[in-house]
Amino acid sequence: MKKGPMLKWLIRFLKPFWFKMTLAILLGIISNLSVVLIPLIGIQQLLLILQGNHDTLSQAFWQLLSCGIIRGLARYGEQYLNHDIAFRLLASVRNQIFDTLRKLGPAKLSGKKSGELVTAITSDVEALEVFFAHTVSPIFIAFGTTTATVLYLATFDWRLALILLAGQISVGVVVPILSYRNYEKVGAVYAEHFAALNQQILENITSLQDISQFDLTEKRLQQMWQLGQTLNSQYQKKMNQNSFLQITSEAILLLTAVLMIGIGASTGSSAETLATSTILALSSFGSVFALNGLGNALLTTFASANRLFTLVTEKPPVIFRGEKTALSAPETATVTDLLFHYPTSMTPTLYHLSLDLKRNQIIGIGGKSGSGKSSLFKLLMRYYEPDQGNIAIAQDDLSIFSEQALHEMEGMMAQTTFIFEGTIAWNIALSDKNVDLTTIQQVAEKASIHDWILSLPEGYQTKIGTKNRLVSDGERQRLGLARLFFHNSPIFLLDEPTSNLDYLNEQAILQTIKKESTNKLTLLISHRASTLEIADRKYRMTNGHLSEY
Repeated sequence: MKKGPMLKWLIRFLKPFWFKMTLAILLGIISNLSVVLIPLIGIQQLLLILQGNHDTLSQAFWQLLSCGIIRGLARYGEQYLNHDIAFRLLASVRNQIFDTLRKLGPAKLSGKKSGELVTAITSDVEALEVFFAHTVSPIFIAFGTTTATVLYLATFDWRLALILLAGQISVGVVVPILSYRNYEKVGAVYAEHFAALNQQILENITSLQDISQFDLTEKRLQQMWQLGQTLNSQYQKKMNQNSFLQITSEAILLLTAVLMIGIGASTGSSAETLATSTILALSSFGSVFALNGLGNALLTTFASANRLFTLVTEKPPVIFRGEKTALSAPETATVTDLLFHYPTSMTPTLYHLSLDLKRNQIIGIGGKSGSGKSSLFKLLMRYYEPDQGNIAIAQDDLSIFSEQALHEMEGMMAQTTFIFEGTIAWNIALSDKNVDLTTIQQVAEKASIHDWILSLPEGYQTKIGTKNRLVSDGERQRLGLARLFFHNSPIFLLDEPTSNLDYLNEQAILQTIKKESTNKLTLLISHRASTLEIADRKYRMTNGHLSEY
């Protein structure tokens, strides 16, 4: 990817902080010049003492003390401002990423690996600190410091000033550019292997039972070890490059000092000029030393920034521009001549499909896995746009409804119910507001899970989720049903609502679904014939084609 658009994206985040950034640069220049002034004042005083002048000792003392205090305060201020800007900018980047993830929605995110997303939100964003705190401001600080020191030396000897300028340009510009070009791939490869190791760890954690059952422990450990070794190898390359940069930069500094002393001595420069040039050569490289490792650091940073930029510029499959509010009790929903294929496939998933849903009527669709049943639900939820045809609720096309309105009208129970970290009551209501516990208990009874909840030590206040009490697939499914009943949307979309239940629980749940579907539009998908028995009209989905039983 070309870095121009990515850099413009990063720089846009800096615009609101231009004042703080300018102040940080000025403090940085003052801090570096204070460091240079301390030995300059010392050597000038030493020359005066050698000439027999002791009158300025007290003045020099206070000057040195002032430089030290100014250095400390300016350095602290510069570091504080730069890191304050950086961390505020990282928060802004994260906000944009989360906003992008929300807009991409389930459609785009379902195809992304969780490890890559975790790396993007955590490590990749943190890597941008190098750009915000250690790139933009230090570049201007180095420019200001170099300009001041070179111009000051030019008042003594312009030839020595040019040598100092060449040395600082070599350390602060040439070395970082050459280093970056030589090792440009290192950062990208390192970040890729880091994300791969994250993904492997997440997979191993979530599949411990399967790994143990199928005796995959050694194989998975070996894969992790290989990924770790590859990551260590890439990290070693980065460390070797840092060492090379450090040695090269120190060599340039010494060479600059030697050249300045040699040329100054050979051209008959005064002792003051030689002393000043030597001090400047040894003390003024601090600001450019902060840049000499920049090329190496930016390798990882730009690799991370590229991935984040690709993510935030990814186009969502659907953009909600409609403003129509939710309908409280729509009479119909119609699917007309629907043709659809996924962006990653050339073969249509649904072929010219038409379907009518009416209030007080349950429509059931059966068929094998992969026949297109769940794809129809995704289109009804507007995760994707159809290639042809349209979907309407009460004769209003889905596109005219706002996102919130569509979510209020359509209550969907997917094949897998996600359990959040929290209490059972919160997982049913999904609200931090004061919700009547009686209502929660009523919907739990309808979902045949009330008795199980009461058997727990803390009842509805029992905490569940990954770090707390685990729930079985059947319990998870019934919690999903209770959640659906609680929110009581006018349209029910049920995708395999009884797939993890035994026959007795299935029959009890189905009777509840039939009762709760009164005055609602209900579409039921299941591969179980027993589940479809409650449907008023039944269809079969076969390779994207819909036919009535």
